[in-house]
Amino acid sequence: MRNNFKSLFLFLFAAAVLATACAGPSQTAYEPQFRFIDRPETLDFPELNPIVVPEVHTFEFNGITFYLVEDNEVPLISLSAIIRAGSWMEPNDKVGLASITGEVMRTGGTVNIPGDELNELLEGRAASIETSFGLSSGSAGMSVLREDFEELLPIFIEVLTQPAFPQDKLDLALTQRRSIIGRRNDQPSGIAAREFRHLIYGKNSVFSSVQEYDDLNNISLADLADFHSRAVNANNLLIGISGDFSVDEIRPVLERYFAAVEQGTPNELDFPAVNYTEGPSINFIPRTDMNQAIIRMGHIGGFRDNPDYAALQVMNQMLSGGFSGRLMQEVRTRQGLAYSVSGSFGSGTLFQGQFFAGLSTASETTGRAINATINEIRRLQDEPVTQEELDETRDRFLNSLAFRYSSRAAALSERINNAYIGLPFDAFEQYVEQVRLVTPEDIQRVAREYLRPEALHILVVGNPNEIGDQLERFGEVREIDITIPRPGASEPRPVASGDAQAGREWAGRMASAVLGGSAIETLKYEGSFASSQLPPGITIDVNVNYNFAENSVVQVLNTPMGSQTIGFANGAAYVEAMGQRQNLPAEAAASYRRMLELHYVTLALKAMHGTLAVEYTGTETHEGREFAVLYLSGSESTLKLDAETSLPVQLSYMEFVPQLGAEAEMVMRFENWTSGSGIQAALMQRQLMNGDEVSTYTFRTHTAE
Repeated sequence: MRNNFKSLFLFLFAAAVLATACAGPSQTAYEPQFRFIDRPETLDFPELNPIVVPEVHTFEFNGITFYLVEDNEVPLISLSAIIRAGSWMEPNDKVGLASITGEVMRTGGTVNIPGDELNELLEGRAASIETSFGLSSGSAGMSVLREDFEELLPIFIEVLTQPAFPQDKLDLALTQRRSIIGRRNDQPSGIAAREFRHLIYGKNSVFSSVQEYDDLNNISLADLADFHSRAVNANNLLIGISGDFSVDEIRPVLERYFAAVEQGTPNELDFPAVNYTEGPSINFIPRTDMNQAIIRMGHIGGFRDNPDYAALQVMNQMLSGGFSGRLMQEVRTRQGLAYSVSGSFGSGTLFQGQFFAGLSTASETTGRAINATINEIRRLQDEPVTQEELDETRDRFLNSLAFRYSSRAAALSERINNAYIGLPFDAFEQYVEQVRLVTPEDIQRVAREYLRPEALHILVVGNPNEIGDQLERFGEVREIDITIPRPGASEPRPVASGDAQAGREWAGRMASAVLGGSAIETLKYEGSFASSQLPPGITIDVNVNYNFAENSVVQVLNTPMGSQTIGFANGAAYVEAMGQRQNLPAEAAASYRRMLELHYVTLALKAMHGTLAVEYTGTETHEGREFAVLYLSGSESTLKLDAETSLPVQLSYMEFVPQLGAEAEMVMRFENWTSGSGIQAALMQRQLMNGDEVSTYTFRTHTAE
């Protein structure tokens, strides 16, 4: 069918061409005109249309400054508030308080309207209300149909000024953030951005603070209420409204409802100075699960009020401005040293920004990619920029700036932000004119004055086994530890004590019961696997192969979507599926390492060789069975043996679970002991976490060698 359609298309096309060729002068109603050019850059384009800024009406009332923009295209009204408060106000031991306050203000509802009822109310009106707090400001917004504005405005003000802060919504927010903390090392690019901020601003700076489990444990409802009381009042608010209204009609409505907001004390945007440590430095974060390197290199940036701000931004566009930037053209396209390239010369208004160039590259080309990037920074300083390159860069830049005012709401947001950070109302228009005046000499001058290629902080996230010693050519390499601190990590764990001699005797009986005197090296199981993550009643066929001599384990799962292999060898974990292999994060490797260390065969082998640190702590009786209790000090775990058979019945230990943000009791139960290949093997193994069963292995056979 496809070939027939193609033949028909070609036939019709040929017929049309023939008819056109045979037509006389009187038949040329349509004569397409083509103009061939040698190269696309020879095309002439008209001047860009001027950027038109919509009229913004302002007035002050009750300590609040209001900004209004009429937009009658659709019957909607959007209200946005900037709140002069942020995470810079948090105590050092309660990082994240501002963000959590902003979230629970909305999810918890108000003193009169619970959060779930508020959701239903807004959904029924196709409306939305949101609140949040960031580093330097908070925000609250409402979007409604014009006909519902006056009815929902009091509810918006109630959300803003009278949040309920229920305990269950705080608990939910804390749980979600514990999960985020546990996953924060999953993405190498996120690691690079976070740790580079630490290099620029310092690890404990308000500009680069990172939330930890202990911070969450320190946050209470009283903290949320206190932060809210300091943040939300009339003197800390700037209100913007855009949409389908007239200024004369909406102003009295705003005054009527916002009159109830208490004025309060305004917060000062008083940020500490950046305590920057001058480079150079070479920093490395090892990740054995990667086959490429993520690189960030740079230094402290500048302030927005710098007279050279426009020239610096054009220079940055020339260096790293998308596909046309020099880094993209040279490092990625010509030399083929990068998968992606990015960069910025940050100029903050309230604190200094950061200058950086970022790229990802193959592990084996890490050093070359760093060197090529440094060369491009130096080339801006050493070689004059041509007028042609500047004009092309500036045109692209100005064209992108036009999208800053893509809507009246965007223009209003720009105006309010300028007022909040202390810029003149026409700062954007001034900026555009300054960009037009930048010269080639300005580019080279600011590159020489503000870029410091000899003093870069270089950060690499990658696989040490593949990168090798490439970084050492740039200086002494400092390895950064990104281990996530556990809550209360400084508190020592209580250590059990007992009878070491009796412990060794019981461990020897266990080794004889399991191994029968055989020093096996491998153990293979065949069976099925069930998990709490799977639908009830669903199991997956699985083969599990332990190699105790090589300290490795391989699990082959036969899923409906195909075979999947998960393994641990040479200290690293990996997964293979559909012919592709991917290394797993260090946390997964640590879990598999513990699985091997605590396997009953590993414990029996250690006991047989006299290397198991064990103490007998007594006996327990349960359902008529007696158990000998052993404490394994090397792994801080407790092993229970059947007093009659000496076979393991249960192994328990405490393990930190990132998703919970706390330690959980992990329990392995061994059942259905069966003889074969000269040993005894547990053909059913259940794993529980805090009393809940999370997985079950049911094996049909086992083979030991």
